[in-house]
Amino acid sequence: MGRRANLLFCTAAIWVAVAPPAFAQDAPSEALPDAAEADDDGAIVVTARRREERLADVPTAASVIDITSLTDRGGATGSGELLADQPSVRFNNLNSSVTSEISIRASSTARATNGDPSVGLYRNGAYIAGGPVGGRNFTRLDLLDIGRVEVLRGTQGALYGRNAVGGAINIISAEPEFDLSGWASARYGFENNSFQTQGAINVPLADGLAIRISGDLVEQDKGFFYNPDNDVYFDQQKGHGLRGQIRLKRGPVDAIITAETQRLTTPTIHYQISIPAGTPGFPGGYTQDRFRYPWNTAPRASQDVDGLQALVRVDLGGADLTSTTSFRKRTSEYDLDNDAISPAELARARAAGQIGALTPLDASTASYVVDTTDNFSQDIHVSGASDRFTWLVGAEMLLLDSDFSVATTRTPTLANPSPGNIAPARLHFESYAAYGSLGFDITDSLNLTGELRYTRDSRSISARLYDLGTGLPTGGPSRIIDDSINADNLSYNATLSYKLTSNILAYGKVGSSYRAGGFNTRLSDPRAPSPVQVLFGNENSTSYEVGIKGSPIRRGYFAIAGYYTELEDLIAQVDDGCALTNPACPIAAVAYLTNAGDAKSWGIEAEYSQGFDLGEGNGRLALSGSRQEGKVKSGRYDGLDLAQVPDWLASANLNLRYPVTKDVALTSNVLISGQWGGKQELTATSVDLDDYVLVNLRVGVDFGKISVSAFANNVFDKVYFVAQAPTINRYSQPRVVGVEGRISF
Repeated sequence: MGRRANLLFCTAAIWVAVAPPAFAQDAPSEALPDAAEADDDGAIVVTARRREERLADVPTAASVIDITSLTDRGGATGSGELLADQPSVRFNNLNSSVTSEISIRASSTARATNGDPSVGLYRNGAYIAGGPVGGRNFTRLDLLDIGRVEVLRGTQGALYGRNAVGGAINIISAEPEFDLSGWASARYGFENNSFQTQGAINVPLADGLAIRISGDLVEQDKGFFYNPDNDVYFDQQKGHGLRGQIRLKRGPVDAIITAETQRLTTPTIHYQISIPAGTPGFPGGYTQDRFRYPWNTAPRASQDVDGLQALVRVDLGGADLTSTTSFRKRTSEYDLDNDAISPAELARARAAGQIGALTPLDASTASYVVDTTDNFSQDIHVSGASDRFTWLVGAEMLLLDSDFSVATTRTPTLANPSPGNIAPARLHFESYAAYGSLGFDITDSLNLTGELRYTRDSRSISARLYDLGTGLPTGGPSRIIDDSINADNLSYNATLSYKLTSNILAYGKVGSSYRAGGFNTRLSDPRAPSPVQVLFGNENSTSYEVGIKGSPIRRGYFAIAGYYTELEDLIAQVDDGCALTNPACPIAAVAYLTNAGDAKSWGIEAEYSQGFDLGEGNGRLALSGSRQEGKVKSGRYDGLDLAQVPDWLASANLNLRYPVTKDVALTSNVLISGQWGGKQELTATSVDLDDYVLVNLRVGVDFGKISVSAFANNVFDKVYFVAQAPTINRYSQPRVVGVEGRISF
């Protein structure tokens, strides 16, 4: 960490040092309107194409979640809350932040594997995804003290690179400003004894120098999903996050250095065993309580993060340079009871005739998963405009190292005295890229823009299997893995846009992207019917999109887009065929990734937001909806629906504010989100995804800078399946009612 941290700080110091003394005072610049000044969402300034421009002028499907709208609905401490109202965006909730992930426009999910995401995840423009565990989702720390969130839907490979097949999401943290300000909030949830507090303080130190410190604390010792054997809740949380930033703005140079840390016990993986009567080996059937799981292995999950970042922006006079240097160490761990049953519960179920006396179950099998991933990235790009041209050139480097291990325990027997094994692996990934874009205004209304990126990837792995008792290698030659992948990729994007009016833009685009291949490091039990394959290659995609967006009326904004995507060598999640009901391999299945053949996906999405007056008060209504579908069209999965792709996604978000007196106002927010249709797995016998509609309600009173509110998340207590397998059910969280107070200055 020391060498990379030194490089980060040296980068920032060099840029600050080159600022000439003659620019001691900030040079005036023409500012684009920000969200607070905008009459409509389209006037919000974004960096979707790695340069500042109005959202309404960006010829792609993009949305912005600004801090005002996020605060109105109570903020977000998880990706599901953050993205609940975004069209074509689905949060694949696997109960734990270390295994959950985000999908956009039918992009593939890796789920319980160690593959890369199909959506580019960014913090302040730096790529933060990757690694076997925890790298397909934002951490709680990423959602602390947000400035805004940019959600880019559709292929973004030309400017954002690897894994932006479905799109890219960039969380931009609130930056230090040159005035004294701050905020703090405290929230309590009654059903799960959840207390959390967050806040930030912004302090100017001198002319052009400021610091910002943000903090997050959560204490939740209760939950909904209980493990009586160890007297612990699967969905408990406890921990803290802390971020410190210092900003120096001197003449043409604006530099921000950020240091942050998180120590968090996070909700862990949990599931219900449900096996119907008459299943071989289970004559009476065996189904656990929906919220109580008798694991003898204590459930646990944690995620620790340490990060450093240097962001430097330089006004070159006619061009803008941005350099982002980032280092992040992320350690994700979880403990899993592979059989999901304790010895005492197994004995009881056998005596009751639910489980056969000879059914080969080992109640002491468990897995202990640890992943430590170091992610170092450097991006530098320059953008400018002249006459009818806009241009950008940039380069990026990503270095990623992961130390990953899975320890699996068992009950020793005379036939096999081993207490289990441990499978350590070390993954190294290097990626170098050069990219650029060129836009030309053919007329005042017609623009043609091309984007291009060349990437060189190198990935290698070394993995072994050792006996936990003797410490000696075991498993034979198949458990000795030394492999590598080298791949080149050329991604492009071509966009033709036309301003139908000064406020409405129509566009058509074609682009390509790729999702990086890799290695399955968690190998199967030797008895598995379909053993894990170690290697899988890149997934490549080409996408076609047409859309229209704009602000036809004051305080209103709309966007409609349709797309069609061709996928080559689709990366899909399958499993090795083990199951508690499989006498040949009666343990939990191991999921892995494979290239499943070529596929296609298509869809249409729409969003509309409108601000309005309500007597002396005001409000805003935001609506979104999408219809998507996808199928495999070659290979052994030919004709099957893509997994984890709902047919429909929709949301409605209504926010109202009504003044009672000069300093007192009533507030309310209703957020409705839902999904319908789709398949769970890439199999001919897959169950359907569960349909649901969730309603969150918040009402409050603002007393100037102080607000007090009551909330109910999941008002109608809808509990649905977030995942299902032949013997396993995972459930969503029931209703939570609570109160929150917030102060700002």
